[in-house]
Amino acid sequence: MIPWLILTAVIIGPAGWVIGHRNGRVRVIVIGATAAQDQAAIAADETARFWQLVDDLDLPDTDDPRSSAA
Repeated sequence: MIPWLILTAVIIGPAGWVIGHRNGRVRVIVIGATAAQDQAAIAADETARFWQLVDDLDLPDTDDPRSSAA
């Protein structure tokens, strides 16, 4: 009787393991930002830096009283 119990456990154990892993759900938990979010943040930072550098190069408006030669 004991050999049959051992044989049953040896057969059912791996079969249960295979069935359980085939039906298992994969859970993906994102920690931090995704690659697309990282690229968007870098692009936004570069754009802000560009406009910060370019602002000093703008010519004054003609409507500005400080720009008229008096």
